[in-house]
Amino acid sequence: MKILFITGSLNQGGAEYQILQLAKLFQDKGHEIEVFALTDYSFYKYFVDNNNIKYFHLYNYQNRIKRIWLTSRKIKKFQPDLIVSYLKVVGQVTIIARLLSGVKCKVIVGERTADIQPRMDRFHFNLMRLANAITVNSISKLDYLKKNFKRIKNKTYFFPNLLDVSKISFLEKSYANNTLHLGFIGRISREKNILEMIKAVSLLHKKNIPIHFSIYGDSRNVSYLDNVNTLIKKEKLEAAVTLCGKSNEILEVYKKIDLLILISNYEGFSNVISEALASGIPVITSDIPENKYLIEDGINGFVVNHKDVNSIATGIEKFIKLPTDYKKKMGLENRKKAKSIFNQDLVYEKYIDLIESI
Repeated sequence: MKILFITGSLNQGGAEYQILQLAKLFQDKGHEIEVFALTDYSFYKYFVDNNNIKYFHLYNYQNRIKRIWLTSRKIKKFQPDLIVSYLKVVGQVTIIARLLSGVKCKVIVGERTADIQPRMDRFHFNLMRLANAITVNSISKLDYLKKNFKRIKNKTYFFPNLLDVSKISFLEKSYANNTLHLGFIGRISREKNILEMIKAVSLLHKKNIPIHFSIYGDSRNVSYLDNVNTLIKKEKLEAAVTLCGKSNEILEVYKKIDLLILISNYEGFSNVISEALASGIPVITSDIPENKYLIEDGINGFVVNHKDVNSIATGIEKFIKLPTDYKKKMGLENRKKAKSIFNQDLVYEKYIDLIESI
């Protein structure tokens, strides 16, 4: 089967990483694939090169009309049996470009967030009626679409993210150090609740609980980053909180932390939590369906109220007070769960069943 994977970019992001993982999976299974990006951002170019994935991109300076036209030409030249795209704008470009190309192929569009934007959603998901199938990685978004968009309810499907667990080492922590190394990985943005995490660390710091909080990620929101730095100084946490910047070696980051914290207001299917599971790192996370699919409270981490700083601090403190053996057991539970959820052969079979059904 010839498959064209269309992405907005190779920039850092969960959706971009996931479509590359899916492309690699189909390539490994013997399909002819190509990745086509609408811009020339190149954060994940190393993944494309390391896996010998055929790749072509457009350029940032090109306007939207030209990108749609060039995408239609690409579809016409490649003559795919199937097109797969992720994210809203990319899905819209894919649908319009496929129509312009005149190529009769199947189209699967992927929705990669639990965020709800009623006005945008009405336009987008009515247009997505022209796709053959819609995949989501959010349980709450699946329920939302089936309830509010009746015409696509029978062609909307939930797929967990892809992760090659065999490529991730299980990290057996000793927890011998008295200081808890807490870590966050992701965008420094409002929906990730960075300020609330810092406030929770401050509460623990005032109780003389030894803790160091490392924040890995970049920020495109300058004012929010200023708020983060201001809060760190205000709470006198310069020695307890470190902004580490964006890292290309995420698996190395997991070696440095004992506990991952991700308490977003909303998520799709979190790549970060998924990698933590495979690494055997316990997780503190927010009480939303997507995260609770991965984290069972008290079993392989703790689920907290992401809007309540005291709840966040209590969750972290609960972990700190656990016996070492139980912390290690949490890590084992994470690895076990990762092997079950991220069985690539089963995910591939599910995709093939979907493709054949459409």
